[in-house]
Amino acid sequence: MTRMPGYRLVRLLHRGHSFEVYEAWSLERDCPVVVKRARPTAADEAVRRLLREGRLLRSLTHPHLVRGYEVHRLPRPAIVLETLPGQTLAHLFDTGPLPTRDVVMLGRQLVSVLGYLHAAGLVHADLKPANATLSDGLVRLMDLSLAQPPGPWRRRAGTPGYLAPEQATRTRVTTATDVWGLGLVLLEAASGEDPFPVGCPEYDEELGPVAAPRPLRARRRVPRALDELIRGMTAVDPAARLSLAEVRAALLALPGRP
Repeated sequence: MTRMPGYRLVRLLHRGHSFEVYEAWSLERDCPVVVKRARPTAADEAVRRLLREGRLLRSLTHPHLVRGYEVHRLPRPAIVLETLPGQTLAHLFDTGPLPTRDVVMLGRQLVSVLGYLHAAGLVHADLKPANATLSDGLVRLMDLSLAQPPGPWRRRAGTPGYLAPEQATRTRVTTATDVWGLGLVLLEAASGEDPFPVGCPEYDEELGPVAAPRPLRARRRVPRALDELIRGMTAVDPAARLSLAEVRAALLALPGRP
């Protein structure tokens, strides 16, 4: 395990194609942190994304967004983040569907942080259960590595099954792209099922989503208002989706946990 000045790398949490994520101890702060570091084989573009993510997280402050502490270029590009307690939504959803009131609570918090990012001129562009945590009722969004201003999307990046149609076809991303992502997160939270299971007719492996996911009420008995909300968020045409403000109003009208 390669050393990093000022930090003791405690445990490798994840190793991907471009990055390694460690549980670490900050000698200066005397507390646990997370270190996300470029691998020696990481492409230049991946390194640029990592450093940009660190700069963004240091400049943004929101109670539902992970905090960034530092950006390092040497001895290897890395960013230092706060440690988030609890579990990712992906792990939580593996245990089955959430009660409707919890789905609404989760949605309200994610709408809050997405609205903050949009006001800052950013689209998160990678909203999925693995990129948010929940602890003691507090949802925290993380991973801004694909965040960008609204505009052309030419990346071959993102997670299959969670890409919005306009990302899968590499056209444009807008705030509607995040509405789609949030819709899939709420659908998975409420149903306990993958929005686009392998082999489903609504998803083409080459083209991405070719139809809206199977409706929530076809999967589980839930309030009609929640089903209609998620349908409005997951229209294939971005122009046909609800706005984030409309999503917020609909969530506030539904009974949820405080």
